[in-house]
Amino acid sequence: MTRIVLGHSLGGMQKQTMDLCYGFVNAGHKVTLITTGRKDGVTQESDNGIDIRYLAKSKPGYYSRKWNSLCKKAVAKLHSESPIDVIHSQSMGANGVLKWADRNSVPIVSTWHGTSLTEIPTFFSSASWSPRYWHWLLIIPTRMLRQYFLMDLPVRRASQHITLVSPTLKPNMKLFAKHKVTTIPNGIEIPVLNDKPTKMPIEIISIGRIEREKGIHHGINAIAKLSTDLQQKIHLNIVGQGPYLKDLKALVTKRKLSENVTFHGRLTDEELFDVYQKSRIHLMPTTRQEGLPLTILEGMSFGLATIASDIGGIPSVITNNVDGVLVKPGNVQDLCDSLTALLESPDELNKLANVARETIEQSYSRERMVDDTLEVLLSAVE
Repeated sequence: MTRIVLGHSLGGMQKQTMDLCYGFVNAGHKVTLITTGRKDGVTQESDNGIDIRYLAKSKPGYYSRKWNSLCKKAVAKLHSESPIDVIHSQSMGANGVLKWADRNSVPIVSTWHGTSLTEIPTFFSSASWSPRYWHWLLIIPTRMLRQYFLMDLPVRRASQHITLVSPTLKPNMKLFAKHKVTTIPNGIEIPVLNDKPTKMPIEIISIGRIEREKGIHHGINAIAKLSTDLQQKIHLNIVGQGPYLKDLKALVTKRKLSENVTFHGRLTDEELFDVYQKSRIHLMPTTRQEGLPLTILEGMSFGLATIASDIGGIPSVITNNVDGVLVKPGNVQDLCDSLTALLESPDELNKLANVARETIEQSYSRERMVDDTLEVLLSAVE
């Protein structure tokens, strides 16, 4: 049960959800995925053996009372057709079926990428301070606190086991989580690498849903601060779609960087593979309290030197100046200095890239993520 999947949009949580489901099916299990409605009206589809149900009358991407009501009906119907052994809830996805699951002795395992409380600092870091929007500075945090007490905590309390994508989330899991928590970092398919291009310009990738809190505008401003000589040596590939895309394009024009930046939109897996293969630096200047972004793992697996914000679960993967570079969130000068250091030292760039690949090979495979999660699910059933 999850708020959003790849049928809605491309994102790290969506990919992690689908990778887990593919792994469960390949291990011989029957998987039904319940999620919110789709704008195009699709209500059901099959994806590599996964039965995906979109609850048509629920708002796409949002949990609500309507979602809870529809979930109860959908789960009860599924259970009558083929008894459910375990419910896997992405964060608070199972909130609407907690009582049903208890009555029917169906265990719940929940996976958390963050909590409503960790979203509050993210909101303040990206909020507009214009007087026109001042009221949101009270309303949104209040809503998040309400969600924390009415949705986060009940799901956490009802969960037989809790898995976290990053150990940095543990301090936020003190209530109703004692002896339940297991950290299972996200995992990815580790690609076969080609030799990286050595010709100029050096390709940089920045990927993710295009929202203000992802901080890509900080990366653009950092490139604008580089010396003219260094600007001529790089090219930034921005991959993704989202509500902040128009603003980013306007910023690129304003900074006179149209020759240095390409907006790719949403790419197919093959197209994205090609962009990763030709890139040498991954830029992720997020200001969001990320759990463990898949794009960090993907960039490192492709042998990229990653420059990322020192926030959320990112420092649980990247050791500063060993297999990547950590910068202060929202600090454009820090980003500029880090880019300059890598561009002026090809040996350092190559060293970071090679160690990054080794880090992923040792600890972040998709197979390990699926196996560890299955172990937790099966223990809940037993």
